[in-house]
Amino acid sequence: MSDCIVFLHSNNPNRVLLQGCEGFDDDGEEDSDRRLQRREKNRVAAQKSRKKQMQRADELHEAYECLEQKNRWLKKEVEVLVEEQRCLTEILKAHEPLCSIICVSNMAPGSGMYGSPVCPDSQCATHSPQKPTT
Repeated sequence: MSDCIVFLHSNNPNRVLLQGCEGFDDDGEEDSDRRLQRREKNRVAAQKSRKKQMQRADELHEAYECLEQKNRWLKKEVEVLVEEQRCLTEILKAHEPLCSIICVSNMAPGSGMYGSPVCPDSQCATHSPQKPTT
């Protein structure tokens, strides 16, 4: 055999056998240095990974807090709008008996939402469209 290292795996996955070839010292300084370098590199990579994971968690927490605050604000806005709708509905119900416009659904075609109402009584001078006088 030449100068080499052969790794033999036993049936037990937790146990790896190292077979040294000619001139190789199992407790050699080279192996120890490489192992230390590998451990240090792994430690630095693990620290970097944990730091990145913490930053991501912090970003997600900030986004969560922002969305929670926005959700609370929107819920308050909905409450205000529901109350406003309730008040306007009451005002409309109080006004309906006093209103001289009988049927809002008979709006003039093409007049839009706030167009001139058309009274079902075509003789009504108040609500019928004005005819040009000659």
